[in-house]
Amino acid sequence: RVAEMASLRNFLQVRRADAVYVVGWRLEKGKDQFTGKEDIDPRETPLLDVGGGTGWACQWYVDRFADGLEDPAQCKLFFFDDAGPLWAKKDPNTEGKWNRWDVKTKKWVPLDETPPMPSGLYAGIGATMLNIRAA
Repeated sequence: RVAEMASLRNFLQVRRADAVYVVGWRLEKGKDQFTGKEDIDPRETPLLDVGGGTGWACQWYVDRFADGLEDPAQCKLFFFDDAGPLWAKKDPNTEGKWNRWDVKTKKWVPLDETPPMPSGLYAGIGATMLNIRAA
């Protein structure tokens, strides 16, 4: 029941947001979405590789811009790669930095500076435990 409530909360947070700001960790290909530890079929690892329930919220947000539903140029998904637990994906290109999801290339693009200040309808989501760099 709690997992269902959290999923609904995550969905509602990003469903109509103009921008989403995320602090979280990246998921290694072939690892379980929630724990990041257990091996699974690599084809089941989401392309948008944010771990935990936060990853689902990110995916639901990005799905709005797929297949022409909304203008991909309007996708404003900003992600601070906090490096997370020891088993999380470590990528020196994104770790400890703000990144933006590129809908067309389906990759994280590191930003040279912090993302724009939130305004309008936005969602701030992410990890419950932060690395000191994310504070």
